Amino acid sequence: MIMYNTLMGVCAGLALVLLALLGKKLIHREPIAPEGWSLSFGIVGAVLAFLSGHMAVTWPLNVNPPVNILFAEPSLIFGVMLIAASIFLWRQKDTINALASTNKKTADEAEIYLRRVLAPLSWVIFGVGLALAFGALAIFRFTIIGSAPAVEPISGLLHDFPLIENTFFGIIYGLPAIGALLTPFAVRQPRSQVTTIIGYSWISAGIIFLLFSALNFYTHSGMLINILRGTNFTF
Repeated sequence: MIMYNTLMGVCAGLALVLLALLGKKLIHREPIAPEGWSLSFGIVGAVLAFLSGHMAVTWPLNVNPPVNILFAEPSLIFGVMLIAASIFLWRQKDTINALASTNKKTADEAEIYLRRVLAPLSWVIFGVGLALAFGALAIFRFTIIGSAPAVEPISGLLHDFPLIENTFFGIIYGLPAIGALLTPFAVRQPRSQVTTIIGYSWISAGIIFLLFSALNFYTHSGMLINILRGTNFTF
C-alpha cells in the first residue's frame, strides 16, 4: 500500500503531544522560546504535508483506498496547519513572549490578540474534528483497518482478531476528534474544563500513536524480511 504509517504516524503523534503541551503553557502564561516550538512544528509539519500529500493524491492506485483516505487526508491538512503555526510562532514571537510578561496589561493584550487569531482557526480545527469523528465511525462500522498481516512480527499475532486492531485505531481517531470539536469553545473560555478535556484527549492519543508508529519501524521491517527471505519471525 502507499501508506507511510511509520514516519507519518510518529510525526502526527508528536504533533498532538506538542500541541497539548504548548496549549497548557500558553494558557498558564508560562515563558517559552517561540523559536523552538516553531522549529518543532515546522519539522513535523513538513514531513506530514509531503508524505500525506503524496499518499492522498495516489490513493486510487492503492489496493486499499479507504485506509489511505482516512489516514492521508486528515494528515495532509494537519501538516499544513502545523507549517502555518510554525510561521506564526516565528513571526509573532514578541507577542508570544509578551503573554508571560509580569506586566498584567501587556499580558492581557497579548492574550486578547491570540484569541482573536485563534477564533477563525478554531473552526478549521472543528472541521478537521468532524472528518476525524466520521472517520472513527467508518472504522468501527466497516472494520476498515482490520488486522495486520500474519507475516508481520508482534502485530501479526492478532491477525485472527481484526476487531482488536480496528477498535484500537477507532479510539485513536476518536480521541483527537473530541479535542478538535471542542476547540472553538475552548478559545472562548481558555481556562475552562473544556480546555482540560482537549489537552488530555490530544496528549493521550498522541502518545499512543507515537509509540505504535515507532513500533511499526520494527514490525514492518520484520514483515518485509519475512516476505523477502521466507523467514517466520513472530517477534
